[in-house]
Amino acid sequence: MTAAGTGRTASAVVLVLAATLGALGLVQWAGHGRAPFGDVVFERVEAAAAAAGLQVCRVVDEPGGLAGGAVASRVYDLAVRCPAEGATVVVDRFATAADRDAAARRFESLLRPRGSGAVRTLGDGTVLVRGEGDDDVHRALARALDAAGAR
Repeated sequence: MTAAGTGRTASAVVLVLAATLGALGLVQWAGHGRAPFGDVVFERVEAAAAAAGLQVCRVVDEPGGLAGGAVASRVYDLAVRCPAEGATVVVDRFATAADRDAAARRFESLLRPRGSGAVRTLGDGTVLVRGEGDDDVHRALARALDAAGAR
């Protein structure tokens, strides 16, 4: 084999490795872990808020669901002490894990620019914490949701 042939072979190997690593990175990003499908999400979010020392200032039930495929939704306004500014949390319930996970992916693609909100899965639902509001409330709720098993 000539020096030119060896160089082309090495370049091809590097290109294949780079493509493989890129594909693995894409799979990792697109398929990052979701919470196990199960318990009713509303009660778990309310328990997480209480564990974080937050009060539920307002709850709006949306029986038909807000997100596509949702069977029911609730919007919570949470704060350290009502009626202070806190965080708005939109929780959607789904009949299947596939519907829930598809909705979470849609939310993640819509939450641009970063800082405009965060979505997690928990039980049979998605938990969308809108970006505006009190940063301390957001951090406390994030820790409590993570402790409750949200992903």
